[in-house]
Amino acid sequence: MSCLELSDADIIKIAEPMMDDIMLGVSRRDYTLHSTNFSVNLKSCITPERFLSDCDQRETDWGLPGSRELTTIFRKDKSFTLVWLQQYTRTEEQVVALTTVALKGGRYFVDYFLLH
Repeated sequence: MSCLELSDADIIKIAEPMMDDIMLGVSRRDYTLHSTNFSVNLKSCITPERFLSDCDQRETDWGLPGSRELTTIFRKDKSFTLVWLQQYTRTEEQVVALTTVALKGGRYFVDYFLLH
């Protein structure tokens, strides 16, 4: 099935638990939880060392993650990207959380992740 055919509800059902793991991993500084649904490619980009360094910087700048609100979904044939407004405990700035989920070998994997 093409990701273009998935409804918003289908996409959210796939992506929301993945994003929950990602952000809970950030809160707990737990790379294993954070990267549970990562593709092999993404795991090679976000190493445990880089993850902890990024956690340190985010905690200093923004605090810990709080609630998030989905703002949009973009679809491609074999992937979809979700953009959330991500709240943090120590900043009033707007933080964007972006996640691309790709269909590979019949399974969905987080293939790109960004907090900005």
